[in-house]
Amino acid sequence: MVKKGITHSVKPFNEDAYGLTDHGAFVLDGASGLDSEDQAAVVAMVGWWQAYLMTHLDDLDRSLQDILLKGIEEFNTLANPGKKSKLEQVSSAIGIVRRREAGLECFVLGDVEISIKYRSGEVKILTDRRIKDFDQEVIDVMQSDPDREEACVFKGFTRQEWELLKINRLKMNTEEGYYILSHDPRAVHRGVYALEARDEIDCCVIFSDGFSPLDQVYPRGDLMARMNQGGLKAVLEELRTHEKEDFYKRKMKRLKTHDDATAVLWRFSTPGGA
Repeated sequence: MVKKGITHSVKPFNEDAYGLTDHGAFVLDGASGLDSEDQAAVVAMVGWWQAYLMTHLDDLDRSLQDILLKGIEEFNTLANPGKKSKLEQVSSAIGIVRRREAGLECFVLGDVEISIKYRSGEVKILTDRRIKDFDQEVIDVMQSDPDREEACVFKGFTRQEWELLKINRLKMNTEEGYYILSHDPRAVHRGVYALEARDEIDCCVIFSDGFSPLDQVYPRGDLMARMNQGGLKAVLEELRTHEKEDFYKRKMKRLKTHDDATAVLWRFSTPGGA
């Protein structure tokens, strides 16, 4: 059994993080407040959750949901969320896998993806697509204007794009919007949960959204095979090369040219054996 991870940012501050414990692994993909320039706040939030999960994830007598709910309660005593609007609040998508006797637990809030490759060759992806759908609305606007770069006014977005981003952010942790890890404990009960038969799994990979451009290059099963064979670093370097070649996001069709990219690979079987 092999478990390893990688995270990388082209910015001075990485808003992603990951953790590997004896029984589990997780990826955090932080999002800063839209009405705030305080990038340190999301880095601090992600760092807090990384430390918290490294301490508590292997408590197998507690459910993943209970661990997250207790974490939100503790984090809220530090972050004082009542004074912040949804446009100011930081948040984080999260993907967790944990090995138990009953099987492999998988949990997702937001657009982190857990990809499971079975010994049969079948691939299953667990994620919440709602953030991707909202992002696609903005991407469609971006792609409709070939001269948009000349009109960018906020963090690389035009005024129209920025207003649409804000409309979507106000839907955070609502039924008509999307659910994500932040200050609202109700989101935990809206996460994507699955219990998989561990003996049937070859490997699983947890991706932050930063790896999504490679979906334009490889089917997911092929991408997981490349990570197994060539290593996480080689795949990350390939990702950055594609981004540089597609600076204006014509091919990859995403919100940003570069994003923080994080992946955890957990292989349960060895080549040629169990």
